[in-house]
Amino acid sequence: MVAGMGTVTEWLADRAPEDRDRVRDLTQLIHAAADVEEAVKWGRLTFTHGGDWHHWLCAVAVTGKGVNLMFHKGALLADPARLLRGEGKYLRQVPHDRAVAAPEEITALVRDAIAHQHDMLD
Repeated sequence: MVAGMGTVTEWLADRAPEDRDRVRDLTQLIHAAADVEEAVKWGRLTFTHGGDWHHWLCAVAVTGKGVNLMFHKGALLADPARLLRGEGKYLRQVPHDRAVAAPEEITALVRDAIAHQHDMLD
């Protein structure tokens, strides 16, 4: 199920063509991994499970440095392939090129994000 499609379409239209392609690549990986909803939240294309936007799973961020898949509670996720980058308390990201080169690992990260959707760090 896709929430806020008009808003998503508008958000995507504001991106450069090459960034739109990268966003689509990541979106396909996320939707292939699990039944998630998407909407534009906090200036990013954001994904959640079960309609719980307070505990979102991941987002696609487009910045001047590139397109990244960001995991809200990435610090809690199992990452044997060592794809996740970042040093914040929770947030971790995977650059587009690394994500599309490792679809099985991204599937595992998305599913693990669902499993940890309501968990918190001490």
